[in-house]
Amino acid sequence: MKNYILFLLIPIFFACSNKEQRQESLIQKGYQSLDQGQEKQALNYFESAIDLNQENASAWNGLGVAHYQNGHPYEAVQAFNKAIQYKADYTRAYYNRSNAFYQTGEYYRALDDLEPVLEEYQDSAFAHMAHGLALVGLENYPEAKTSFEKALSLDSENAEIHTNLAAVDYYQKDNESAVKHLENALKLNPQEANAWNLLALIQSEQELYESALESVNEALKSQPGQPYFLNNKGYILTFLGEYEKAYADLRKSIVRDEKNPYVYRNLGILALKQEDYKEAIRQFENAYKRKSDLASLNYYRGEAYRLSDDLDKACEAYQKSLELEEEKGIKAYQKYCK
Repeated sequence: MKNYILFLLIPIFFACSNKEQRQESLIQKGYQSLDQGQEKQALNYFESAIDLNQENASAWNGLGVAHYQNGHPYEAVQAFNKAIQYKADYTRAYYNRSNAFYQTGEYYRALDDLEPVLEEYQDSAFAHMAHGLALVGLENYPEAKTSFEKALSLDSENAEIHTNLAAVDYYQKDNESAVKHLENALKLNPQEANAWNLLALIQSEQELYESALESVNEALKSQPGQPYFLNNKGYILTFLGEYEKAYADLRKSIVRDEKNPYVYRNLGILALKQEDYKEAIRQFENAYKRKSDLASLNYYRGEAYRLSDDLDKACEAYQKSLELEEEKGIKAYQKYCK
């Protein structure tokens, strides 16, 4: 009986409400759905709110967040554009659009959008961290580190900031400092998946493959289907001689993210280890098409061609590795091409 009465009361309430109140109710329901992880339902609420008034910036911002959380950053950018069009000083929309630009790889645009955010929220650790991430995307590691250090000064207990500082150190080949930041991150949050994954990469470079496997498995506990983690696990298993398991994880990774050039490189390394040079060359060329300056790729390409008795192509690959100042490639070039 109570359910029946409540059912009757709802349309009476809306019948007495004006258009603005109905729209505000839809927007609130949209944000509540986002808080509950119901992104598709949120989309419906925000779209319904926009149908009532095309010029409501909050509704467009919410729609952008819903698209972003659904994994559609380009659609998110369009929605945030509308929010800013109808409210030019909408700082939250600028911040959200910067995150979407980061996802689309438009790092300069992400930085531009963060300017008004940092002006208004100079003491926001999240804003400074976002600024650092955009600079990492542009490979401006010194300035990125400055931004992360500013973020850390505002929020020293944030494991994610420590992890980002570790990543900057890693990119600048300062693994000792990177490990210290990772240790701090994992003390603050033992489930910080990106910290475990980065630690696994460093351990792999040190050829500590058993330890690396333990670390990447910790990362996968928190995010079981994360394609980058699966890719790294496949790489580690390759060097542990677990070829079937390595292939399985690399295939899982590529199904989830077929654009990642590292997966193709790692499939090539796996084929090279199994002495399937034709398949190794095919996978290395797949990787090369996607990112020609990928770390260690050209050395391994050279090895695959050399072992296939094509020294000319091998030397071309070693030459590219030489240009990138990669130690293994330099040694190979000097040994086989001079």
